[in-house]
Parts: sequence; structure tokens; C-alpha cells
Amino acid sequence: MAIIGKIRERSGLLLVLVGGAMAAFILTDLFSGRGGGRQDQVLGTVGDQEISAVDFERRVNDEIESYRRDFGQQVNAQMTEQVRNSVWQEMLKEKVMLTQVEDAGFALTKGEYDDIRFGQNILPEFKNQPNFQGEDGQPSPEKLQQYFSSVQLNAPVYHEIQKRRVTENRLYAKYTTLVKKSVFVNSAQAKDDYLAKNTKATFNFVAKRYDSEPDSLYAVDDKSLRRYYDQHKSDKKYKQQESRKFEYALFPVAASEADRAATMAELNELRVAFENSTDDSLFVASNSESRAYNKAPYTEGTADKLNDSLIVNASVGTVVGPFREGEQWKLVKVEELADVPEARVRHILLSTQGGKSEDVQKALADSILSVVKRDKSKFEDLVVKFSEDPGSNTKEKGGVYDWFDKKQMVPEFTAASFDEKVGAITIAKTDYGFHIVEVLGQRSRQERRVASITRDMKPSPATFKEVYKKANEFSLRNTDLDAFKKAAEEQGLQVTPVEELRSDMRFVPGLQDANSTITWVNRAEIGKLSEPIQSGDSYVVAILTGIREAGIPKLEDVRDVFTKEVVKEKKAEAWVEKMKGKTDLNALATELSVSQQTATELTYNSFNIPGGFNEFGVVGKVFALDNGQTSVPLTGETGVFVVSMTNKIAAPEPEDLNVDKASLVQRAQSRVDGGLFNAMKEAVGVTDDRYKYY
Repeated sequence: MAIIGKIRERSGLLLVLVGGAMAAFILTDLFSGRGGGRQDQVLGTVGDQEISAVDFERRVNDEIESYRRDFGQQVNAQMTEQVRNSVWQEMLKEKVMLTQVEDAGFALTKGEYDDIRFGQNILPEFKNQPNFQGEDGQPSPEKLQQYFSSVQLNAPVYHEIQKRRVTENRLYAKYTTLVKKSVFVNSAQAKDDYLAKNTKATFNFVAKRYDSEPDSLYAVDDKSLRRYYDQHKSDKKYKQQESRKFEYALFPVAASEADRAATMAELNELRVAFENSTDDSLFVASNSESRAYNKAPYTEGTADKLNDSLIVNASVGTVVGPFREGEQWKLVKVEELADVPEARVRHILLSTQGGKSEDVQKALADSILSVVKRDKSKFEDLVVKFSEDPGSNTKEKGGVYDWFDKKQMVPEFTAASFDEKVGAITIAKTDYGFHIVEVLGQRSRQERRVASITRDMKPSPATFKEVYKKANEFSLRNTDLDAFKKAAEEQGLQVTPVEELRSDMRFVPGLQDANSTITWVNRAEIGKLSEPIQSGDSYVVAILTGIREAGIPKLEDVRDVFTKEVVKEKKAEAWVEKMKGKTDLNALATELSVSQQTATELTYNSFNIPGGFNEFGVVGKVFALDNGQTSVPLTGETGVFVVSMTNKIAAPEPEDLNVDKASLVQRAQSRVDGGLFNAMKEAVGVTDDRYKYY
């Protein structure tokens, strides 16, 4: 299975994989009664087609098992959620789009399937993998055939997943290509686009922004609010998705002094064993929080003063600690004292990048080399005159690179610095260009390399139990929202309101791992408090405060938003009255305590007016003005405007619209890949009820 372990396929072919034990738990939990106890649960619908929980979990489980068996990976909650989302999107696309693709007559033959895997038209996700390339850097059909044969033989479940994805993605690509080829732009559309880009206007304007006065100056009564609600509740932008709102109190679980002492004591017990270890790599991997052995250079001053001194002066094999560093306890073992060669040089770089001739730069380098070999005192002047080193301040330092080791520079520069004797001047050719390098000095410094065992300061199970007890008592004693808030305030607890949790959201502000909290919220009754719910290193007690149904919002759900819109209306009405009949913009600006502004050669297809105004509607009205004409007050999204047209320039007649047509076609085609699937989903109708089960 080594060949699979080397491959990390990209795009849709990369399995977002999780471990198998979690999958078994998921299936058991789903069908053991929590969601109704039936094995015919429906997670969602696509038109009149159902997505069954059994089919969905079977595919999730396949990926989990493949990840565990074929890739040797473990599971976590985040990966589980990623797999579910990936499988859900695949099943949606199959039900929404695959039937349309097949009805259109598209299919994938065995010959074409082989061709895109190891033939003449290899898919980019395989073609660009170095593991599948020959010595010439080109895809190797033999290596690819070997890979696919190995997958089919040794990883049959992954083979089926991979085959399905390759096949379906190829069919989708054919269908979207057909749609792209069908995109057409006529001459009238091209001319409209040309005129919009080339019709320009220069005008003066005065704008009174809505946010220039406090909303509190404009009272909104229930009648006005109800009127606006009745007029706009069905607007598309206010269409409401099903969601819930809640508040939660957070009970953080932090390591206690006893926990810290216990961790320190445990490391103290490891100290002697670490000092006597004959295989530090295995010992560190077995006992460190990171599970990784790393022999790293020690930088003096990293640890506290006492332990830093001990490490700096310790002999090889000595273990220092445990000591605290941030939120970790550490044991540090001195692994070796290595001699590290260093060099100090000065150089002049003649760049070959940006199309510069290598022959010309090489000739110049040879000339400079001859000069500095005859007279080294000219080196600094030549650095200032010729050097093109972009990434340092070496010109100011006479071209000097102070002491560096062999790992810091590119190989050719390193060879010129370390393989030559002090005083030597040579030319080194690198990808950057030609370097005239003089070796100023060479030395060896001693580097102290250490390995560390780290332990995070984590709370113990006993500490978790104590905090759970506190959170549970809070939940039992406070049974309504008022009591919940009062008790939280008295105890100094952080309470966070969440105004909208939609069914497709798997994130809650302020929580590390929100899945369990989200599951509770999606099943709770209004006014009910939860039991303590673990969320990372905290417990959560939540209370559901509202449920919003899908479709037209209730007034209470949009009261704040609609109140702001009514205030905007009232401001606009008041300001329009003040601005009516005013043609002297300077005088109007003074009256409104604003400044007159100018827009220069604004195009008709612009959305923005200078000054931070996003006003495509106002822009359209501006272009209806004639030269020298002043507008009536124009009500926009961000304020009210009075405009005086200075110079409107009509677009010249187009000579050739082919370029405009091609640009419009390209723009339309670029939207096909994402837009086609979304349009199909909207047309057929999709419901997603996963939140009821996960």
C-alpha cells in the first residue's frame, strides 16, 4: 500500500478521510432511536427524490474505512464533518445534475476512461503529480497504470470511490462544456456593453449621507413600521431561511494548580529515563505531546534565566527541567555539540532576470572580476554602481553578507563562499545571475542541539468534573431566560447571544467544537435550558430564544432591519425637502455642512460615485442629465444627492464589436461551472434536514 500513501490527489479526487471507529458510532447513534428509531430516515429531498440516511451513511462509512485501511489515518470531529459535507454535495449533484447529463446523451466509454487516466489526455490531477512522471518530467503511462492497478487490487473500496468521482466529474465537465459552447452574445448586447464602458460624465455633486445624523432623531411608530413591512416583507433579499437563535453561557475548564503540579511530577519521573535513553527518537515520540522527535539548535535566552544557563553549560546527554515555557512544561536534552562552518563575504550581483542577456552580464562580470582582482579597494564603489541585489541592504554595507552557514544560501553561492580560501574572488552563477564573490572570512562556531519533551498544561478529568458540576448546578437552578441572565451576571460568566443559526451552519462564534451544541439547539424547545455540553476545553449551557420559519419573515424577526430602513426613508424625505430647488451647489453644501465633490469621467457602467458611495441607481439617473443641467434631489442607498452635469461625453461609434463580444462570452462562460449547478438546484428545489440528525 506504499504507493497509495505517497499520493495526495487534488481537486475532487482527494478523499477527505476519517477513521472507521467513528463511522460505526455514527451509524449506531443514528439508527438506535435518537432520530426516531427507523432505518428509513430521510436526510433531505431533491425535487421528489429522497436522500436516505442509510445510503448517505454507507458512503460516508466507505470513505472512513478507506481512510483508515488504505491511508492509515485517524479520525477527528472536524474530518468527520468534512466527509459528510463532501458526500452530501456529491449526492446532491448526482440527483440534480447527473440525470440531466445522461439524458443529454453523455457517457464515458472504457477507452475514454483509460485515456484520461494513463493515455493521451491525462487529467491534470494525475498529470501534474511528480510521482507519476518519468525522468523527462512528462507523465509516465506505465507509472499511472501501475498506480491504478495497485489501487484496484489493494484498495477496492477506494477504487470504487475514485472511479465514481473520475467518471462523474468527466461527465459534468462534458455537460458544462456544452453549455459554455452554447453561450451567445449578439451585436446589440455587445454594443450596449461597449457604450456602458465608454460613455463618460464629469459632474459636481453634493451628498448628504444617512449616517451623518443619529437615527435617534427620527422616531419610528408602529404604523410606519407595519406599512414598510407590508410593502417589503416579500422582497427577495428578505426571504428568510429556517434558523434558530439562542444564548449560551461558557464555563471554561483550565488546568488547576494541582493539574500543573501533577504534570511537572510526571516529567520529573521521566527525567532519569530520558537521560539514560539509548533511542531518544523513540523516547521523545512516545512521551512528548507533539509525538515528534526534532533535534533543533538551541537559541540562548529561549528558556528562563536559570534553565537557560543550565542548558547553555550542560554537557551532551544532560537533561534540564522540567521547566515552564508559556503554557507547556518541558524537558530538554542536549543531543550534540556540532561544529557549524560559517563564512563572511561581499559580493556584486549582476542579475539575469527580467529578460537580461546572460552573455552581456557574463562579460560584465568577467570585466569587474579583473578590476577587483587588480585593486580590491574598488570593490565597494563597484557594488554601489553595479550590484542588483534586491533582497538586502548589502549596497549600504559594501556588498557584505555577515556570518552565515551552509544552509542559508543557494548551492553555487555556498560553494564560492566555503570552498574557496579567504581572500579569493570568484564568479558564481545562480538562478539570480552572476555573483562576483570575495571571501572575507571563515570560521567555525559550536551549535548546541537539543531534543525536547513537551506537555501542555491541560485540565485533568477531575478538573473537568468540577466544572461540569458547577455548570450542571447553574442549569438546574435557572430555568428561564431572566434567571439565566441574572445568574450569569452574578457569577461573572460570559453570555453570548447567537442571532441566527441556520441548518447549514456548523460554526458558533466563541466555541471550539460546536457540533454538540448545534445538535442540541436544532432539537430544543424555546425557553428550555440545556444540560452542560462539552465544547473543547469548556462547558456550555444554552437556552433557545427563538425559531424563525423559512419564507416570509415575521415582523419581529426583521424589526431592527426594517426600523433602520424606515429611518432612512424619513431622513430622505426631510433632506429632499431641504434640497429641493437648490442649484447653487456651494451654497447647498454650506447649508448641509458638507463639501461639494467632483466625479471625473465616471463611466456609465460604474457602481460607485467618488467618496465611498455605492450607488448604481443614482449613477443611472445622473447620466439622464444634459450638460449644464442640475438634478432634483436623488434618493440613493447611502444618502441624498444633488448633481450638476459638467461634461457628458458620448461614446464614439464602435469600429469593431468582435472584441466586446468575445469578452462578454468569456465572462458568461466563466460563470457556467458554478452557476449551472446552482440554477439546477434552485429549479428543482432542495431541502437539507441533516441538522435534525447531526
